[in-house]
Amino acid sequence: MWLQIVLFVLVTFLIYKLLFSSKKDYWKKYGIREIDTSHVVSTLDVFIRGKNLALADKYAYDVMGGDKFCGTREMGIPRLILKDLDLIKKIMIKDFDYFTDRRNFFDDPNSALKKMLPSLEGDEWKGVRSAVSPTFTTGKIRRMMEIFNSVGEEWIAELKKRAKAKGGSIEIDVAEVVNGFTVEVIGSSVFGMKTGTIQNPNSVFAEMAAKIVAMGKWKVVKFTLSLVFPGLFKIFRIPLMDMGAMNFFQGILEQGLKERLSGRMKGDKNDFLQLLVEAKKGELKTAGNDELSEFEKDAQLKTGAGEEFDKKQYLTDEVMIAQSLVFFFAGFGTTSNLIVLTMYSLAVHQDVQDKLRREVGTIVKKNGSLDYDDLGKLVYMDMVLNEVLRMFPAAARLERKCVKDYKDPVTGFFAPKGSFVCIPIEAIHSDKRYFANADKFDPEHFSQENKAGRNPYAFLPFGTGPRNCIGMRFALVESKAAIAYLVHNFRMEPTEKTPIPMQTKHAVLQVLPPDDLGLKLIPLNIK
Repeated sequence: MWLQIVLFVLVTFLIYKLLFSSKKDYWKKYGIREIDTSHVVSTLDVFIRGKNLALADKYAYDVMGGDKFCGTREMGIPRLILKDLDLIKKIMIKDFDYFTDRRNFFDDPNSALKKMLPSLEGDEWKGVRSAVSPTFTTGKIRRMMEIFNSVGEEWIAELKKRAKAKGGSIEIDVAEVVNGFTVEVIGSSVFGMKTGTIQNPNSVFAEMAAKIVAMGKWKVVKFTLSLVFPGLFKIFRIPLMDMGAMNFFQGILEQGLKERLSGRMKGDKNDFLQLLVEAKKGELKTAGNDELSEFEKDAQLKTGAGEEFDKKQYLTDEVMIAQSLVFFFAGFGTTSNLIVLTMYSLAVHQDVQDKLRREVGTIVKKNGSLDYDDLGKLVYMDMVLNEVLRMFPAAARLERKCVKDYKDPVTGFFAPKGSFVCIPIEAIHSDKRYFANADKFDPEHFSQENKAGRNPYAFLPFGTGPRNCIGMRFALVESKAAIAYLVHNFRMEPTEKTPIPMQTKHAVLQVLPPDDLGLKLIPLNIK
């Protein structure tokens, strides 16, 4: 394995030197201004020092000045960076047919990773997206609120037990505690099973989940290399993910799917796998109010005349298992990070924590549980979570691949077929034209007044358009439930292991909390 990695690095370096190092002024032939970012983040910086690729985006964004877009090269690959929000809207929504695909990380056609929604392209992506979308509507997530409550109550009871054993309060490793909650939620809501992770952070289920989302040094190197030479990963058959963990979860899903399709599994199930089975059988019924937000309206696929997508054709067993695995690849780490970073922000800003606690107290039921619709009424909760997502976006950049030559008649923007268009999320979210106190944690950025005066495309934590994050609603409800349970039952305070200000780290284009982040939890006397 190590020999493969060494050979791979040597070959990719030679190809890079031979094919890309001499490509100067690539965008000049298209009449597009090119900004050199190599002195900000070089290839060596990325591979050896693990430097943040988003730094190059921020540099280009600032140097652009009043320009609406520019061209750059990243590790030899030509790309376009957008700054104008109206142009971003066109690319992501209005003219989406030119930008339907994402960068392909997983090029092994025999891997379940290739069948995950973020990896699919063209008509196959459209078909699977159309088939899967109904499982994420309001009514379907409402069906899972029982799971969020059950896991939340178990989680809080365990934390109180630990605090009592320690004499009244506990200092926690925040990531470990939060992962216990999120892994248990995924176990119940996707696999339909209890994982025991809350009581035992070292359970097999938790261990395998951690292996999938872990971003160690070599994994970062491999992901970075895959950005440049995805085809070589197929030739050398070097996996990006821990295949032992992949096989573990895939085996559980295959058995669960087999039992559901055969009818051997009895009783009502509200988990995601059951929803997929119902979708395949044409039995997925509207449950509750499935109203669409503006975010979801922008995401709707516009089909052409006579264009229909057969759910039975696209929802194969392999595809259904792959979409369930997406919860780990795209949902587990990002949701855990959002909860961790929110806890940190509340601990450091006690006034915000107190205000949120008062709001949450108005909707908690006498038995301590939460109602789905009441969670949606927490205005200040939305403000707090949005501010966390603004300062610490899960993805520092969005990318779309141009599938056919595109020319915008208004701005003159041109994207040749095969080029990558980048939306620098981290740079936009820190632009003081849109967020007055961009360098500070300030939930008031998302007051009704401030939101009304701001272009909605200045805040894109879940992307936008048909290729946005399909699990956005699930992730937010899960996060709101976790934070509501915490602030209602505990006061969160900093410890010596709480860096102030926050020192986030980056892994390729992910924004992650620091390692070993610690907080103190002090139980409240809630009656």
